[in-house]
Amino acid sequence: MRPPQNSALVLAAALVMNFVGPSTFNVLPLLATGAAQTLGFSNSQIGVMSFAISVCSGTSAFFAGMWVRSVRWPYAAAFGLAGMLVAYSLAMVMHSYWAFVLLQGAAGFFGSAVLCLALTILSDRADSARSFGIAFALQTAYQVAAFLAGPTLLRIAGLNGVLAMLAASSGLALLLAPLLPAHGRTVTVTHSPAALLKPAILIALIGCGTFFVNAGAYWTYIELMGEAHGITSRVVANCVALGVSAGILGGILAGILGDRFGKLWPLGFATLLTIAAALLLNGAFGVGAFMSSVLLYYFAWNYSVAYQLSIINAVDSTGRGVAISGAFGYLGASGGAALAALFVTPDDYSAILWLAPIAACLSMVLFVFSSAVQRRAAVPLQA
Repeated sequence: MRPPQNSALVLAAALVMNFVGPSTFNVLPLLATGAAQTLGFSNSQIGVMSFAISVCSGTSAFFAGMWVRSVRWPYAAAFGLAGMLVAYSLAMVMHSYWAFVLLQGAAGFFGSAVLCLALTILSDRADSARSFGIAFALQTAYQVAAFLAGPTLLRIAGLNGVLAMLAASSGLALLLAPLLPAHGRTVTVTHSPAALLKPAILIALIGCGTFFVNAGAYWTYIELMGEAHGITSRVVANCVALGVSAGILGGILAGILGDRFGKLWPLGFATLLTIAAALLLNGAFGVGAFMSSVLLYYFAWNYSVAYQLSIINAVDSTGRGVAISGAFGYLGASGGAALAALFVTPDDYSAILWLAPIAACLSMVLFVFSSAVQRRAAVPLQA
């Protein structure tokens, strides 16, 4: 007999799928380094590979909203994880440029489907902010572990060492697929695409995408900003690695607090931290200010997204909003990086200092507006 949906086994399976699914995107710097060192890819070729992974991941997240409540979850998990395993395994032997790029895009597509399914499973649990917080803490911990192991794997086995790590994690996660229930909670609307266009859910999804405009700008240029202010590349890399690790604490805090202070107040706190992180880089700054900025920023990132998804889940009657939010996130991140590129120069990255806070604040306003619209519709949302 299949275990109940709220069992510890199902939670464990969803948490593992949550960090294995997005691993292609999350370890992209390792894949880029390996492709350059082992396969001799140029910067432009690596850029195309990154674009393929992002587009395929975002497309998969968009389509996940159509199937995540109608397909049997064990089959969907097995299909996605098996697709990742096959893509990574083939990439270990198919090293021609276009074949490799297409395989990484495929891995991103299947992995995004796994992530969307995992987040949907977590959204069905009581006090979903706790589940999302723990999930993002584990996702970040996996990312940090991969970055720590990556240089050794590249030195010993080249690019195939990294691909073997990704294939192994996908294969092990595949063993957990049978633990999942056939379906989740009963939802009001299952198949109607128009249901996702209702004001409250649409505004919340746009709010999520707007937040990732801020993330795309900051994440893309933070290392270059540090180096432009005279900090060595090694120190910059160490600060960013430490900052990413702080994201674990942000997720853990959300996991501990849950809805104790509602959903909007924690989101507002994360927005203030994001603004503070940008202000620390205003004008001339040194290593201390740079490290403080990245620590605050990545802590706030994970803390914020846990509550964003919780709000999306609360205003969504279809049960599919959390799954499709990834598409808005990828679109927002790409837009943020592109928008910042219009304003930054090698000597002036000050545009990031106003673009990131404005996007974060606008995102907060949209989530408040979404919550207000939902309250007017007489569906309670704790604020």
